[in-house]
Amino acid sequence: MGTNYYVKSHTCECCGHAEPELHIGKSSAGWTFSFHATDNINSFQEWNEYLKDKQIVDEYGRDVSLDTFKALVEGKAHERLNYATYCFDTYQEDHRNVFLDSEGHSFSRREFC
Repeated sequence: MGTNYYVKSHTCECCGHAEPELHIGKSSAGWTFSFHATDNINSFQEWNEYLKDKQIVDEYGRDVSLDTFKALVEGKAHERLNYATYCFDTYQEDHRNVFLDSEGHSFSRREFC
């Protein structure tokens, strides 16, 4: 069981249009937090910087403060499994698409849910 986290986009008050939400990553039991890498975000520190003025929500639409989100990621940092190492060991994945940042956080350029 896991929970996905997103950046909630602004919704236009006039027409109700909203840009698609940006997937931050997923928290799964027994695993470190699995981040989604973007063209511009490839580390936990870069996500922290990007999220400073953004609204974070979980897949159930609940608001999550940046401090709560950071605590979640840091609290899971010592879990036994991480997505990047699992992919390396299991599938011999390409290191450009699945990787660890300099702090050991797991990232994937691929979409996942």
